[in-house]
Amino acid sequence: LTHQYSITALPFLLIAIIGTLAQGGGWLRSPKAILLWTLVAFVALAKFGYFGSRYLEFLDTRQATQEAIALVETKGSVLTAAHIAPHLTHRPVVKLAIAGFDAAELANFDYALLNVPHPGWQSTPEFAGSLVEQLKNLPEFELTYERDEVYLFTKLKSI
Repeated sequence: LTHQYSITALPFLLIAIIGTLAQGGGWLRSPKAILLWTLVAFVALAKFGYFGSRYLEFLDTRQATQEAIALVETKGSVLTAAHIAPHLTHRPVVKLAIAGFDAAELANFDYALLNVPHPGWQSTPEFAGSLVEQLKNLPEFELTYERDEVYLFTKLKSI
């Protein structure tokens, strides 16, 4: 249940189960037993540990991140964190701000959206903070949004 790829098999499994139950077959026939088995299977596959460690981790900067994402135009290229990238995928270019990123490439982007407290996969708060400082010192970028250490830089348009 932690990966969306397994969801495509779900309709076929449900049809097979419904067909088996309609014919009076199957090893679980009681509605209570079916419900209990469903709950046990869900708890076993749901990975509740991810809920607290992975999903709630970004809650403190969620509102600021959503506001910054709304300011990014569809046609611009974006440098951002791994957990923000899925929300920006309809842009022509989305690149991850991960360790090893060459700061000389900053000029290739129209936007840089960075979450310093939660920099995402293969990054650190120190690395994200250093990118923020570099962007603040680049004259071609303007800080257009800042809240809860979530920063959105926009490349200035040439006149």
